[in-house]
Amino acid sequence: MSRLILIIFVIGVIFIVAESSVLSEDILEGVLNAKDGVAISYEVHKNGFDSVIIVCPGFYNSKSNRWMQKTVDLLSSEHDVIIFDFRGHGDSSGKYTWSAKEHLDVDAVLDFAVKEGYKKIGIVAFSLGAAAAVNSAVDRDEIGSMILISCPTSFKMINFHFWKLGMFSDLMDNINCKWEGKGARTDHILIPKEKPIKIICEIKDVPILFIHGEKDWVVKDLHSRKLYDATVSKKKIEIIKGGLHAERLIQYQPDRIQELMLDWFKDTLK
Repeated sequence: MSRLILIIFVIGVIFIVAESSVLSEDILEGVLNAKDGVAISYEVHKNGFDSVIIVCPGFYNSKSNRWMQKTVDLLSSEHDVIIFDFRGHGDSSGKYTWSAKEHLDVDAVLDFAVKEGYKKIGIVAFSLGAAAAVNSAVDRDEIGSMILISCPTSFKMINFHFWKLGMFSDLMDNINCKWEGKGARTDHILIPKEKPIKIICEIKDVPILFIHGEKDWVVKDLHSRKLYDATVSKKKIEIIKGGLHAERLIQYQPDRIQELMLDWFKDTLK
């Protein structure tokens, strides 16, 4: 009987320790002000690290989107993580400008990360969020490393091949999640925008990993190939065989993307 009690006690201790380790993450929420006055809603996932990764969602995705939160989970074993809503998305104010002003949102989050005392700051950015990250990085010394997923060379060159099967994957995911974390309030689509392909060559000291799906129907992988060729800093490119657009890579190949992200930051975020 005493042996049974001892076994139950040990199991209970293991359960409590395991539960406390799961709950050790501290999630803080708040609002930042971009330089033009737009309110930017954010979450900080504090895991006890001295490095932080800023996750920049793509168009139509807010920080509550399940694959954006999955991205946070994939990074959280080795880094603190900040995720935010671009203007016109989720809990942020303003209207989305299709990468014309979104670099101001990235700047606001970078300023916050610096103020929080992080010395090692990385970025994981998706699609048009990656374009905004490029436009921000050209003037920011605080960024230690970047991963650009499905980044377009310019807004005008985005493909939108609606007849490709990948479009149905996006549509079905939106339906399956009941559009949670989806949606955007948009400004005029013709607002002048910087082109990442012209900006990226000005980024001298930030290592950049390009990740792109081979079967991306929105932004063909040629975009990342051209951006890679134009990059003058330390660089690497991974074209994911059979991979789709942006967050679909997180959905269908999370282990592979996690390995790429963590290995890249381990090598470059110093």
